[in-house]
Amino acid sequence: MAKWDLDQAATALWIPVAELPPDQIGGGQSKIFDELRSAVLFVMDELLPEDRGTAMIQTDQGMVSIEEIEKLYKKIKSK
Repeated sequence: MAKWDLDQAATALWIPVAELPPDQIGGGQSKIFDELRSAVLFVMDELLPEDRGTAMIQTDQGMVSIEEIEKLYKKIKSK
């Protein structure tokens, strides 16, 4: 796992597949956060499980995959 700076700005990106029929899945959604920590918590605590599988987070360090988001979430929650 890359060493992510949890205090850097981040944008969560996801496709809201849970609320749309499969033949109508369109563009994605995004939400800007002041810190990566908050974006991780949003993805894991706020998104529906079906939508969470499409999520990623963009930072200045790079793109954080859902696998990395899950690892960061465990790290944040263990503190």
